[in-house]
Amino acid sequence: MKGFCPTALRSHKKSLYISLGLFFLFSLFWSSRHIPTSTQAFRAVLHAGSNSFGLPYTAAILYLIRLEDASDLLDSLASVKRNLPGPPWPVILFHTGDFDEEGPRIELVDNVYNHLGANNASKEFTERIEFVKLDWRLPEGISPDVNVVNPVFAHQWPGYHHMCSFFSTQIFSHPRLKDLTYYMRLDTDSLFTAPLCYDPIEVIHHRQRSYGYVFIGSEPQWVTSGMWALVQNYTNTHPSVDKQLRLNNWKWSHRNEDGDESLDFSGYGTNLEIVNLGAFRRRDIREWLDAIESYPEGIYKWRWGDAPLRYATVQMFFDVEKDTELLCGIRYTHPWNEHKHCPCVPLDQMALPAN
Repeated sequence: MKGFCPTALRSHKKSLYISLGLFFLFSLFWSSRHIPTSTQAFRAVLHAGSNSFGLPYTAAILYLIRLEDASDLLDSLASVKRNLPGPPWPVILFHTGDFDEEGPRIELVDNVYNHLGANNASKEFTERIEFVKLDWRLPEGISPDVNVVNPVFAHQWPGYHHMCSFFSTQIFSHPRLKDLTYYMRLDTDSLFTAPLCYDPIEVIHHRQRSYGYVFIGSEPQWVTSGMWALVQNYTNTHPSVDKQLRLNNWKWSHRNEDGDESLDFSGYGTNLEIVNLGAFRRRDIREWLDAIESYPEGIYKWRWGDAPLRYATVQMFFDVEKDTELLCGIRYTHPWNEHKHCPCVPLDQMALPAN
């Protein structure tokens, strides 16, 4: 047969096999290094039953993230990986559009992997990460024109105000959290600074708490205008709330002739909080949260924050002695808040709550 060359054919086949082999090895290397941005299989394990990881509860770690905060987030996630004990719960990254495209998601997860180091169980940690889009809209009655609303914090309107609204009233009913018992919320600049001697979520469960926090601060009056009045009016028509506030030694503010309040409104440091979702889904609490939403100017004009609103909610509906836990044993820092540390007591040395 004219032109037939067995030697050339064998050489061609050899080159083909080498190319295929190199492609296979490259694919294997890339798949082992490249981290998927979906945790559907992992979530399926969590949703399959309440005894995931052999525990009678489920949980997740939450962040609200923006592309511009990615650098801070890397440090925060690294501090979680290095210092937070407990099961490998999902790390849910809520966002409002910055991570719609696959490219930014892949880049962020790869950066987390590289930031942790390849030999530090980084792949397993990054496989816990998932991205969840939030669709935020202005409530009825609030103009989309910032000049019409003239809000406090106009330079961060409406994004910051959306955030306050989401964490104050909406998060408890978010579909992604439907099957969870607890969530731990962190900010992108939250940092655990030393290994914990306990799993804080396990502490909340073991001690039968509804809310865990690391400090209580206060909000300046220029971001709580009208908040005292809302709580007072609601209390006046809900005797059970009035009773609970009295039991919690709630102190009311009084306004002087100039319109200034005698007290600043207290607030939990919500940049690190642990929430028992079932406890906050009670009907009476939902009615209170609806009352907050029925006055959207509170958040969207006066910039009421989730910290004082969370404080009011807990004080109005929970026994703070029995239902809350001060987690001061956590070594933790946040740029805007300082808190006092106490000795970290291992869980097996903590007393069970009295029935």
